[in-house]
Amino acid sequence: MKTLTNSMLCTLIHLSRNQLEAKRHEIAELSQYTTKVIRESYNSEVEELVAILEILSDVLKLQEPAEQPTRSTKK
Repeated sequence: MKTLTNSMLCTLIHLSRNQLEAKRHEIAELSQYTTKVIRESYNSEVEELVAILEILSDVLKLQEPAEQPTRSTKK
């Protein structure tokens, strides 16, 4: 019976290792997916910030000519 028990333990160890490897693979895939989602979210936020910056820059350019005539050029 001891041989059967050792055989059963070896089988359980083998199955456990296979399950562990499968879980490691799942975690790696999840990690890649998470990284992809974070990267896409980051890129989207950067694009939004660039658009806001361009809008603010354009607004500033439009305001500068309107403010220039009111400045005094006295020395």
